[in-house]
Amino acid sequence: MLWVVLLLGASGMVGGYAAERAIIPKLQYRPGTPNEIVETCRQAAIAAARTHANEMDAQLIRVDATSAGEMRRTRSGQRAPVEVGIVYSRSSEREARQGIVECRVDRRGQATIADLAGAAR
Repeated sequence: MLWVVLLLGASGMVGGYAAERAIIPKLQYRPGTPNEIVETCRQAAIAAARTHANEMDAQLIRVDATSAGEMRRTRSGQRAPVEVGIVYSRSSEREARQGIVECRVDRRGQATIADLAGAAR
C-alpha cells in the first residue's frame, strides 16, 4: 500500500513538472531564405503576435521562425515563406500556434506578415 501511495505521489510530481515545461514548436527548416531575412520577419511576427495576445487576453511567451523555402522577388521587394511558431500563455495553460506565413520585405528592409491569423495548425 505504501508503494502505491509513493508511486501516485511521484507520478503527480512528474506530471506537474511536465505540464510546466515550455512548449517549443518544432519547425522544419527548408533552405532558400537567408537568416537575416528570417530574423526581420520574426520581428514582424513578434509585433503581430503581441497585438493578437493582447486581443485574446494572453501573454506572448515565445516566437520562433525558420526559412520555409525560396524567396521570390516582386516589384516592391521580396516575398519569403517563413515557418513561424508562437507560444501564448492563457490562465493556467499554454497554447502553441504554428504555420508557414508569407513575409513581405520592401526595398527599405521593412517586413510585414501577410496572414499571421492563418498560422494556426
